[in-house]
Amino acid sequence: MIDDWLNQNPDDGFDPNDHGIEMDEIAKLHAMADMKEDQEIWARQQANKFYNDFESLDVSDAILAVSSLIKTKVLNIDQVNTMLNNMIKIYEQDEEFERCHICNQIKKGLN
Repeated sequence: MIDDWLNQNPDDGFDPNDHGIEMDEIAKLHAMADMKEDQEIWARQQANKFYNDFESLDVSDAILAVSSLIKTKVLNIDQVNTMLNNMIKIYEQDEEFERCHICNQIKKGLN
């Protein structure tokens, strides 16, 4: 699981020369901006996908469902906390405060 859905550290060792691309600083800046936009779209899709799993449940049922996944070792608590933290970041950016609140309640109920 990716820990940083929004890829806050874009200097990930990508070297265009490794791919036969000339090192051009302006092109690199444009590519990084494009990748950041793509990363944000992906992160938002992931957050919505996971949130849709919670949406049909009330908070206490969502906590039970996630707890069950932890007990059966499908997920561990660190993975769940990372997922919820990433979801909260995305919903804060999008000003989806109701979704933030629900994610925070689930996180609080699990910890």
